[in-house]
Amino acid sequence: MNQQEMNLTFRSDIVWPWGLFFSELAEFLSGELTNLRKVRIDLVLGDFLTPRAVAEKDADVGFVTPPACVTMAYKGIGPYSKKMENLRAIGALPHDDRMVWAVTADSAIQRIEDMKNHPLRLVIPNQDFPVRFAVEKVLEGYGMSLEELKRIGWQIIEESHCLKIPMIVIQGKADALVHEGRKTPAWLELGRTRQMRYLPIDEAILRDLESRYGYKKALLPKDSFPGMERDLPCVDFSDWLLFTREDMPDDFIYLMTKIFVEKRERLFEFHFRNIPPEACNLTCPIDPEQLWKNVGGIPLHRGAERYYKEYGYM
Repeated sequence: MNQQEMNLTFRSDIVWPWGLFFSELAEFLSGELTNLRKVRIDLVLGDFLTPRAVAEKDADVGFVTPPACVTMAYKGIGPYSKKMENLRAIGALPHDDRMVWAVTADSAIQRIEDMKNHPLRLVIPNQDFPVRFAVEKVLEGYGMSLEELKRIGWQIIEESHCLKIPMIVIQGKADALVHEGRKTPAWLELGRTRQMRYLPIDEAILRDLESRYGYKKALLPKDSFPGMERDLPCVDFSDWLLFTREDMPDDFIYLMTKIFVEKRERLFEFHFRNIPPEACNLTCPIDPEQLWKNVGGIPLHRGAERYYKEYGYM
């Protein structure tokens, strides 16, 4: 490795446990690299902001969910006006999540298209989040928009912190929500304390969202929340993608990937060891042969690819 003094900046949304992962990853890296003198961790609300920060060298390594964030950034589509073809993947941690669309069970809304006729109070993230973009595109597929919903009487509440969105419904300040993080304490509390109706998304709309923007489709299992009677088609929000830039040194990213894989029990699994599966946001144990696969369709960094191939994981 080049012994020139090295600084490193990590970047992600303000969400547990990414900041924790970064700090422990930095500790392992500093134990191997005597020239690593400064590590900064930038936690900024909004997953859509992280790919741009890495591409433009405001940060060096980032976490996002879902990987579709970097798919769109790499291609210059969706919320990104220019291609960021210098983005490269390191690996994606297994995170089993969905974007959940729900209304209170006493509402007249049975399907998303019913929203045209039954105004409620909807809480969603702002435009810096991939949930918001997906909501807008799903509504577009049904011939609606947020602006149209406002005109017919819907109140649209924007909340940037993921844990607060279900709480707003629990507190009776909203009657509908769309968000991810289905295994977080706030979502689980909502399922226990409020009777909710969970809405499916039409297959054709899900296929269009995947083909145009990289959001994968999935099923919300019927045992996810009380009152669900069947699996529901929805937008997949699985996996936490760790990524970087093409110009980051090969040997450095090789080492980071090696730590990412070989220290996975201490870095990642350790923090979820006492959490039951229905509330666990990380799928354990982590399989190294899967880490390089769901990376949003962007190339692996050369250093990461070299590591996975040398150790027989790809």
